[in-house]
Amino acid sequence: MNNSDISLLLGIGLIPGILEELNIPNDRVVEFLDKFYRSRLFDLLKEENTAVWHLSARALADIYQEELETGKLNIPEYQ
Repeated sequence: MNNSDISLLLGIGLIPGILEELNIPNDRVVEFLDKFYRSRLFDLLKEENTAVWHLSARALADIYQEELETGKLNIPEYQ
């Protein structure tokens, strides 16, 4: 999978799914995306070799929520 494939997967599949799983209202999407794009989770999602992009939107939403609450990134397959 190349970078454009990963970008497509993120934009069409994963990010909308994460928004839905976290129940982000339409008027907060821009704020959410601004924070999400600066997260450590997003940095890992962009890297093909981490394969974090294979996780479900639910799992990614949980990981992101934990990163926001604790500042820690807990991805069992990646550790």
